[in-house]
Amino acid sequence: MNISRAIASLTACFSLSLVACGGAEVSMDMPEGEAPVSVEQGLGYPPHCPNGDLIYWLENVQACTPKCGNTRQSGQPATQYAACQSNISGTRTLINVRYCIPDCDLL
Repeated sequence: MNISRAIASLTACFSLSLVACGGAEVSMDMPEGEAPVSVEQGLGYPPHCPNGDLIYWLENVQACTPKCGNTRQSGQPATQYAACQSNISGTRTLINVRYCIPDCDLL
């Protein structure tokens, strides 16, 4: 039973890697009325924007902490994203889950 699950998992991973690398064609037909789902692109690298319209933004900004990100300085932890402004939903990329907004005063 466990062997069949392992084989099924390996097959699924192999199929996904082929699709990701362009080794197989994926139908882009979508039922009418459904919006495309935003997909996280490669982590840590901003997308290439042919129009030069790369934008960054922060989400999940938290309260000031004594140690922020990879530093020992105070700051506000946040999640940093990037995307091409002309296609935000299709190019949304998670850049840093431990982004630190500096210059935060602890009370």
